[in-house]
Amino acid sequence: ETGAFVGDIGHTTSRFGYGGEDCPKSVVPSWTLAGGGGGGGTGNKRQHKAPSCPGSTLRVPPSLLANETDNDIVPIFDWSQSGGSCQPDDYLGASGVVADWDAYEAAWSDAFSTLRVWDGKKHTTGGSGGNTEEEGERRCVHPLLAIDAGHTCYGRHEAKTRDRDTDAAANAAAIEAAGPTDPDERLRLRQRSRMLELLFEKFDAPAVFVAPSPMLAAFSHGRQTGLVVDVGGSGTRVTPVIDGLVLRSAQRRSGRGGEWLGAVQGRALTEFCGAKDVVPHYALGPPATSSGGGSSRRRTVKYGPGHALRKTNFHQVAMADLMYEMLTGSHVNLQPWRLDLTVPFVGYEGDRKKRKRGGGGGGDGDDGSGSDDNDSDGDGASDDDAAMEEANAEGGEEEVEGTSYTLPDGTRVDLAMSKPGKDLCRLPELLYTDEVPFVPLDQQDALSAYKIGQSVAQSTLSSLPIHRLAHASLTAVGDGDARKELCGNILLTGGASLFPNMEARLSYEMSNTAPSAYKCKVVASRNTVERRYAPWIGGSILTSLGSFQQLWLSRAEYEEYGATLGSDR
Repeated sequence: ETGAFVGDIGHTTSRFGYGGEDCPKSVVPSWTLAGGGGGGGTGNKRQHKAPSCPGSTLRVPPSLLANETDNDIVPIFDWSQSGGSCQPDDYLGASGVVADWDAYEAAWSDAFSTLRVWDGKKHTTGGSGGNTEEEGERRCVHPLLAIDAGHTCYGRHEAKTRDRDTDAAANAAAIEAAGPTDPDERLRLRQRSRMLELLFEKFDAPAVFVAPSPMLAAFSHGRQTGLVVDVGGSGTRVTPVIDGLVLRSAQRRSGRGGEWLGAVQGRALTEFCGAKDVVPHYALGPPATSSGGGSSRRRTVKYGPGHALRKTNFHQVAMADLMYEMLTGSHVNLQPWRLDLTVPFVGYEGDRKKRKRGGGGGGDGDDGSGSDDNDSDGDGASDDDAAMEEANAEGGEEEVEGTSYTLPDGTRVDLAMSKPGKDLCRLPELLYTDEVPFVPLDQQDALSAYKIGQSVAQSTLSSLPIHRLAHASLTAVGDGDARKELCGNILLTGGASLFPNMEARLSYEMSNTAPSAYKCKVVASRNTVERRYAPWIGGSILTSLGSFQQLWLSRAEYEEYGATLGSDR
């Protein structure tokens, strides 16, 4: 045991723990609370609160109520472009590029305080988790392994990140002067350089190593070669790993992920399922009073649609948590093969009219659909919604499990009788369909078409379904023997890959997509913790290997050669 400390900061959550352990001991959201003193600027001037676990989205932080502008939450990665959009392309901006380095530093500081990294006693010895030494005497005695999420942005965030990297300009100057001409490669090296500088200068680490996430995900499955399919909150990324080396030229990314599914679900609730407004937990008050004077199932709304909190990052995170809560319900299921050829929330008459006009919106549930069967389903949905709204107002009958879902404000959504309710149960199907809902028809060709001869940026970033994305990645691998081996080692990871029958469905789709000469085999852990935290577990395994110890970048090497040496490893 080397006592290494492993940190994996992802788009949605950040995981920290000691190497050699089975799972991370600290899992917190990937955002921090900004303090007073002005929240504007480029990010380097913002003052964060003392390192601590971020607050829950169930209630509004007092600082945010006092001043929504300066005390909003600060995400580590930039997800401002998505904003609950139903267009998968809008989620491609979250490409693993750190948008706020103060928030990145605060996440590591919080983990150091919680797991007692400063005093060297580790969390297993007990105690309150506080520092036992004075601020000036703190010293980290553990080597630090930082997991890099990977980069597929191709210059999208280069200008913005350069403004926020002014403190690292000295170390990055040498890399940019002698580095490659590809802007994405320069950005990747510059970010790794900034990570090394932060861990050595701010946290006084004795040794540091920065490892790519896909490589560690493959190691967690006990494989050095494999096609890593990571379905996370910010989208899906497919990366070939051969003998422990990441083939970045064959990496492919799509915006279809957990947050995109949540955005589609939220819009379907308001347009097709009868919900007037989807209200997160923090905006709700006590139960409302029914017409008979008793308590109703419905709850009052403290912060309505026009309130300033609805425009904050905190509200966006609270809505994402609410949609995740509904997506992980027992009613959501994915068939191991495609039984229903229809696409969820596509084909309704109102939706078709708006998409033809280019509005990208959906229609009301009572508009029905283009076919006779869907017309009857739409009318039934309208009647059921009206009946449920009346029942919710008067208390209603007890809910039968599996037939309806109750939102936090008391609105009950029918799942058994109406077509929109059935489509809510089939929502993961959208990860494998060529067509997506709430997107104008003139943009559908760009979503489903993978064209030969595109530029590297165009072919890497797309909105393809998972199996076509994996096929595009395999096609980009030049060696035929390597492609055959990758097909036999398709490694499924990520928090959004935990839907039931996800691995069976991917195996079915890949078998129909790949050439018949290739035998596709999908490997996915049955343990939800292992699949969700695969990169961290791979880092924990890597730091425990004796052959890895010579790869650490020591403080002496950093002081002599700078961050350039660590960026090349």
